[in-house]
Amino acid sequence: MIRTRWLVLSMVAAVVAIGTLAYWDERTRSEAGLADFGDDQALIAEAAGLAVAPLIDHDLAAATRVLRGLERDGVRVVLAPPGASELRTLDARPVALPALSAGAARGRRVVELARDDAPRLALPARTAMVGLTRLPGGWTVAVAATAERQRDRDRAGLRRLLLAMALAAGLVTAFGGLALARQRAQLGLAHELAVADAARARDAELERLSRAATMAALGSGVAHELSTPLGVIVGRAEQLLARAHGDERQVKNAQAILDQADHIDRVVRGLLGLARGAPIALQEIAPDRLVREASALVEHRFARANVQLVAGGAAALPTVRCEPLLFKHALVNLLLNACDASPPGATVRLDVELAAGAVAFVVTDDGEGITPGNAARAIEPFFTTKPAGRGTGLGLAIANEIASTHRGALAIAPRAPRGTRAQVTLPIDGAARA
Repeated sequence: MIRTRWLVLSMVAAVVAIGTLAYWDERTRSEAGLADFGDDQALIAEAAGLAVAPLIDHDLAAATRVLRGLERDGVRVVLAPPGASELRTLDARPVALPALSAGAARGRRVVELARDDAPRLALPARTAMVGLTRLPGGWTVAVAATAERQRDRDRAGLRRLLLAMALAAGLVTAFGGLALARQRAQLGLAHELAVADAARARDAELERLSRAATMAALGSGVAHELSTPLGVIVGRAEQLLARAHGDERQVKNAQAILDQADHIDRVVRGLLGLARGAPIALQEIAPDRLVREASALVEHRFARANVQLVAGGAAALPTVRCEPLLFKHALVNLLLNACDASPPGATVRLDVELAAGAVAFVVTDDGEGITPGNAARAIEPFFTTKPAGRGTGLGLAIANEIASTHRGALAIAPRAPRGTRAQVTLPIDGAARA
């Protein structure tokens, strides 16, 4: 018979183990968030470079004024002339930062500054991320931003996690002691097992609610964090468009930046509304249009990965009712997962077919495939089999939520002899939750 004191010790150990895993996950997400912040700075630096490239070689003062518009509390811009070995501020002061100078010399897009180096750019003594871009004329533009707020949030989250671990361990120990006293008086093994079963069910429900709250908080955080860089990108792209003066290539490039920034904004706001339970606006749309537009959004990723994307015909199928932006986002998530799982030279298919009163969008790949156990957990938030830093475990969870909102379903299964099959369905009557 398992004695209660050993059960209490086991539960405390389990709390510590779960807390350790949660702590590791928090740290991993923190580093991933810092990497994403660095990518954002690189994009801002590239947009800034596009804005000043026509000016910097013949009117440095005008280019400096444009770049100075990026500077604010927590953001600094530095330059390196062609052939120079050191960076200088917009006030022409040299910046003695070997790591930053070396990164610029090697053509890196992102450099992380240690907390001791950040004050040399008049930034707080916290980790800072620097995005760099090299202009055609040889100038280097670097945009540095402090990660102070992100790091403070991360540390606050870790402190809360540690406090929760201590409280949980204390509560488990306290209630275990009470259970021990009661067992000695009147309870047997059956009562002990019932209490353990109830505790497991309660923990599972708390975990489910916690993940749902985390997804909603994540959506809010993403919308907030993207608003500033998107605003900068849109502003610079509008400036480029105004200065194109009929240059078709520049007009096309600037309009592409504006279109993609608008697409990002609409997707983020749509997912945020989904997390908050907001109603969706249904539209009548042909399945082949959804296939074409979703495929167009990911074709560059497939080309970069040397993976062929084949979209099957869907012209003869009935129309469906859905929120196109959200549903295309679900298809994009499935296609990107299949692309990531496929080796170079492989093929990913997106087919559409009728399936029991519904239209089924089927994505298949011939990668290594997914195990039945992982397939059963694939739609759980934050579950991923990708290496650390390459996946958040949210793509399939979001796709499943979008499918459920449309009264559809998402199914993941292994294929024979190899590969994975992902299917998302929409009812033909399209009566999604509105």
